[in-house]
Amino acid sequence: MINSSAPIGIYIHIPFCLSKCYYCDFYSLPLLDPLILEKYTYSIVNELKLRKAEIDSPFASIYLGGGTPSLLRPKQVEKILESVFAHYRPYGEPEISMEVNPATVNLQDLRDLRSVGVNRLSIGVQSFSDAELKTLGRIHGSLEASAILSDVNKAGFDNFNIDLIYGLPHQTLSGWQDNLRLAVGFNPQHISAYLLQLDESTPLARQIKEGTISLLDDELEASMYYGTLDYLEAQGYLHYEISNFARPNYECCHNQLYWQCREYLGVGAGAVSFNRGRRTLNEPPVKSYIEELLADRPASIKVLEDMDYHQKIADAIIMGLRLTKGINREEFHQRFGIDILDDYQDIIETCRMQGLLEFKNDYIYLTKKAYFLSNQVLNKFIA
Repeated sequence: MINSSAPIGIYIHIPFCLSKCYYCDFYSLPLLDPLILEKYTYSIVNELKLRKAEIDSPFASIYLGGGTPSLLRPKQVEKILESVFAHYRPYGEPEISMEVNPATVNLQDLRDLRSVGVNRLSIGVQSFSDAELKTLGRIHGSLEASAILSDVNKAGFDNFNIDLIYGLPHQTLSGWQDNLRLAVGFNPQHISAYLLQLDESTPLARQIKEGTISLLDDELEASMYYGTLDYLEAQGYLHYEISNFARPNYECCHNQLYWQCREYLGVGAGAVSFNRGRRTLNEPPVKSYIEELLADRPASIKVLEDMDYHQKIADAIIMGLRLTKGINREEFHQRFGIDILDDYQDIIETCRMQGLLEFKNDYIYLTKKAYFLSNQVLNKFIA
């Protein structure tokens, strides 16, 4: 049972897509029959009911991710949210986020989603360049993205994120700067800017391996990254996590639970849960998941990781250092019973001498120099 004084997050995975993007390695499959969405919605509702005994803590966030959650009709989203509130205790006014593909919604859809309780959108723009969108295998074009972003405020949303990807094959520094400028022009409260990173199983990775396209060099990627920091901070965005920027008080609540190594419940085929150091997976495929839940049987669960005490600490350090404010020494001691400066003295001192870590006002945090090299620093705490 998840039983902690800290609130949890609830993640709901919607694994259907109209087509799979060339860079995506999340569990998803083509939506061949829209009628399956109704069966899947009922399965989600039933899983939420069956798993309520696992949760004793209130939830601070709900996040509908995918896949393409915006393939659901607003009434189906409403059924899912009603089930969450029927079986779990809210913490204050929870953040309720939903990922949206610009090709799958219109203004009325957005209005309907707002009316059923979604209060934050994450718009998967990725790029405002049609050529770059084609490289990524996105099904929307730049005009569709701009149209939906123009409709967000009309639909009543005052909290939305724009996802962008940099480091794309053939992308130039000026092209990336155009993407940032166009995104800011829509005045989102949050921007996520991710470096393209590919699992070897993805079509885009195979193209790179075959030599038909190539990734950018590290120097250009670093210029894009640090230029992003400077530009977005000048536009009034707080750089609060390595790849994430927000207007004051609009940091993503759900994702912060991940970075703070808090617990969360994952619902749906392919969803991951984190409970007392154990990560578990609702096993795919969707067909089996639906069959189990329609028969009132729990979904099959696979244990991905069962961390011991030291692994939990290392995990909390690695995730916590992704936040630009870093890790509070006293809070860490209260959670894990160790003084991070004493127990990891050699690693921390080495990184400080290299200009990669800093300690100030009881916080240990990455220096700006280390942001683009963060994996090199974080991996030191695993050894």
